[in-house]
Amino acid sequence: GGTWMGSDDRYARERPDASDDSRWLANVRQNGLFEQRWRSRIDYSRVSDVDYFKDLNTSNLDTKRQTSLLQLGSLDYLGDQWLIGLELQEFQSLADDLDNDYQKLPQITARYRSENTPFNIAPIFLSQYSYFDSNDDVVTGQRVYMEGGAVYPMLWQYGFLNSTAKYRYLEYELTDNGQLGDDSPSAGSALASLDGGLFFERSTSLAGKPLLQTLEPRAYYLISEYDDQSTQPDFDSAELTFTYNQLFRDTRFSGRDRVDDANRLSLGLTTRYISAEDGREYLSASVGQIFYLRDRRVRLNPEDTALDQSSSEMAGEVNFTPNKRLNLRSSLVWDPDSGNMNAGSAYASYQRADNALFNVGYSYRRPVNLVDSDTVTEQAHLSAYYPVNNRWSVFGAVNFSVEGSTSVEDMVGIEYDSCCWRVRLLYLRYIDTASSQDPDFTDPSLERRYSTQVQVLLKGMGGFGSRVTDLLEDMIRGFDERDY
Repeated sequence: GGTWMGSDDRYARERPDASDDSRWLANVRQNGLFEQRWRSRIDYSRVSDVDYFKDLNTSNLDTKRQTSLLQLGSLDYLGDQWLIGLELQEFQSLADDLDNDYQKLPQITARYRSENTPFNIAPIFLSQYSYFDSNDDVVTGQRVYMEGGAVYPMLWQYGFLNSTAKYRYLEYELTDNGQLGDDSPSAGSALASLDGGLFFERSTSLAGKPLLQTLEPRAYYLISEYDDQSTQPDFDSAELTFTYNQLFRDTRFSGRDRVDDANRLSLGLTTRYISAEDGREYLSASVGQIFYLRDRRVRLNPEDTALDQSSSEMAGEVNFTPNKRLNLRSSLVWDPDSGNMNAGSAYASYQRADNALFNVGYSYRRPVNLVDSDTVTEQAHLSAYYPVNNRWSVFGAVNFSVEGSTSVEDMVGIEYDSCCWRVRLLYLRYIDTASSQDPDFTDPSLERRYSTQVQVLLKGMGGFGSRVTDLLEDMIRGFDERDY
């Protein structure tokens, strides 16, 4: 899909240095599976200029805040035990003052997929080759990542214990690496882990309904060697945000540019209330914490000092589904040393039989140490999709900044649905955050922008205005075009 404007006089006046005043958007998305073995994916977007989304596009605030557009193509072979993948990826920068992200041209991955049958040793093997290029004057080159080892899973009715041992190896061949001083850095680290849990259960009841309550303690011990990686670049990695799921991961980084060191113990506890009649889960609640037995020396930035905290924050999450229509969920990250809640969220969603949707939510986040800001991000969310009758529906959403006492983004719209076609009219307001990834909504200089959008869908044939669907799915939790 895409759009094209032959001539934009306003853009020509504001950007006299532009060689062409025509403006366009190209977008291709494809997912395919053929012969049950081959899987393909294309996600390609490109615009004529860096101001296109700000001036013309019909997307929401998250898209306006993007600093780059993804251009990706991949082809995977799905064998019985092997996954072989080829991926090409690059980005188009949407900010004049920001560097382009690295291009992966190509990335080739081979992974052995074990069945993990209880009481059988399962091999671990992963090999990945990546070539990173850039249009900017930065470090580029090749990266090879490999890991090999074995896992021994044990499973009983009352619990499980998984033992893992593997070795991770990382090697580069770089150009323009004057800042780091080594054109062929490498690193390796052995890793071992024990992941075990117990299942306790008892029969109970609530409001006359027979229930099964479980208590599931879990312990995860991880140890991995330290290897100096101060001369390695950072092509595609980041430090992961701490959540409950982070307790049981074997790395604190995304990407493949760091093999981190560790000596830590994670403890978690989960309880569930499950229907004794049909097995439906009404409630689950989890809480946990990591205890560090030594400092973590591997950092994304080689100049950063080691992490010396003796324990992590405490993380918890709750999910409550009292019936098939209502869902309540909450998460919390609390720092016991400072007594501060560093992150938290609470959401409620209700969906009626006629597909009416209602959502209310709240989120809170303190800035991480990596961000040079002490502004707390606190937002409230309301959204709804309401069928008035068989033909007409109305919908709307608002994201409200509590610290800024203003609406960050809101939209309202109306829909008409006939037997053969559907049309939507939508009005959107949002604050222009100037491509900031961590905007300060208390800043009075931020401008508010407006957009009116129309979508026409011919049932069974497609239509135009597909970004309206993307907007509804982004801003109204639970909305899925396939259901409407």
